[in-house]
Amino acid sequence: MAKIVLWNSISSRKRSPTDGFLEDGLVALRDFLRSNNHSLEIVDWQKIGFFSTLCPKPLLYLNRASTKFIFYLAGKNEIYAKVYFPIFAFIQDVVSFFQKRKIKKNLKKLADSLIKSGTKIFGAQVWYGEAFELSDWIASYIKEKDPSVLTIATGFQATLYEEDLLKNSNFDMGIISDEEKPMKIILDIADKHTKNWNKQKVLGEIIKSAESEELLNIIYRKGSKIILTKRYFPDIKNKIIPAYDESDFEGKLRIHKITDAFGCPWGKCNFCTHSHFYRGYLPRDVNNIVDEIELMQKKGIGLFKFTGSETPPQFGAEIAREILNRKLNIKYAVFCRAVHDINDSGEFFESIVNNFELMLKAGLVSIFIGGECANDRINKEIMNKEANREDIINTVKAFRKAQERTGVKAYAGLALIYPTPLLEGITLEDVFNDDFALIKEIEPDTVIVSPSTPFKNTAWYKDKKRFGFSIPEDFINKFIKYEYVLYKPPSFWPSMGNVSLNGMGFKKGLEECERLRRAVEDLGIPTDISDDCFLVAVGSGYEGKDGLMKFKRETSLDLVSADYQNIKRITEAVNKYSTNVS
Repeated sequence: MAKIVLWNSISSRKRSPTDGFLEDGLVALRDFLRSNNHSLEIVDWQKIGFFSTLCPKPLLYLNRASTKFIFYLAGKNEIYAKVYFPIFAFIQDVVSFFQKRKIKKNLKKLADSLIKSGTKIFGAQVWYGEAFELSDWIASYIKEKDPSVLTIATGFQATLYEEDLLKNSNFDMGIISDEEKPMKIILDIADKHTKNWNKQKVLGEIIKSAESEELLNIIYRKGSKIILTKRYFPDIKNKIIPAYDESDFEGKLRIHKITDAFGCPWGKCNFCTHSHFYRGYLPRDVNNIVDEIELMQKKGIGLFKFTGSETPPQFGAEIAREILNRKLNIKYAVFCRAVHDINDSGEFFESIVNNFELMLKAGLVSIFIGGECANDRINKEIMNKEANREDIINTVKAFRKAQERTGVKAYAGLALIYPTPLLEGITLEDVFNDDFALIKEIEPDTVIVSPSTPFKNTAWYKDKKRFGFSIPEDFINKFIKYEYVLYKPPSFWPSMGNVSLNGMGFKKGLEECERLRRAVEDLGIPTDISDDCFLVAVGSGYEGKDGLMKFKRETSLDLVSADYQNIKRITEAVNKYSTNVS
């Protein structure tokens, strides 16, 4: 029986207080392969306990004190903070040195154990930044120590970057999009060679299967060429539900990600990668969704993150109605687009209010709206958003009205992109002022501000000149390894080289992004608390605006210092809450 060891790639530091949700995709893949007489061993270090082992404790305590001090100085006197910053940065660098050294030591141990056991297939679920670099590092190490081991990359980065993933890494092949069927076929082929393993023969059969189009969803090397196959059509009706066992809960946030749909109901935004992942919108059957929720409740899970790109309120209400019919007690969060052509005095507005009422009664904790920009011309011609400024305002009004009627407190977040590509007659200051005015009017519970980024396979990337981007030839090579963290102030993000927008260098763009974030925070609105974070905050007892600000302060201290005292306490509280809710 063929076996694969698959590492869930991570960086040497936590990036967010929400890192550590249950690994639904990996567990579903494991269960599917088991049912087909194959073996997948998941190596998952995305746990609080693991991160705490990567640096000597005395150094972490020093870093925590240093972080507290610079936070204090930044709030009192910016000049003093700048004077202390070199000391702060030096301590951070020392901590990072120990963390990187220790995680590579652990990876080396993992690779040596795999080779010693005779396992011939290694996989990594690859993510961005340092996690990608570490994935490539262990693939290279395995190839050097035992070239007969087949190395496979899976996950988000493989699906987004496709051929460029293999151009910029040492993996033998990659799996894009849904992994179950291609992984089964690969292991079926490997099964025939377990007694007399020959990697080149196995790869030859894999390539032959791909060329006959039996095997799809893969990227592979053939001589000097890198080949991308077609994709299987996604099977939303038969989506595999993970059967978590007790080991899957260890060190994790007891929150289940549930797929309510593949793709996006709009799917035309110029900046977005969703239309590349799934062409079209495929909502899941409501009963299947709620069946999954009910099954998870029996496992002691009461918190859920809906992972659909955007859950329309009408569809959300259908799901909520079934949750209420079955008398299920849960809490959940959704990403919800602004409703187009909603008027705050019409029948359509009232129907959206009713939809939100049902969702709130069924346990809705938060919605997150991708507003992108408050300037309608920019949103239409640059973003290609269907919704406009009034749609955003009235969707939030409908959500607030539903809260008033039900008496259920929930949160509304707003996502913006700034700075943006511009149009003739519109300046960057115009965009800033329009965004700021929108935020003041709707008073969201949090705002996420992201810089404009031309991700591969988006219209911004494909038609870069039209949108004002200057992208150097090495952009993909750098960006696939770029370590960005939305929870971190953009001024702390590393440089991206010669990328520019409207003649503005990347670092200047980050400064502009931070300018809007600071203006938002001056209004008393916390930034960068996602719908995931709302779930975690509610589950750990942080309530209201003051509670969210405290949540952001305490978790930011942990993430910057790499000493996760608060996040450990929060994780324990969330898990207790999730079990009790269910």
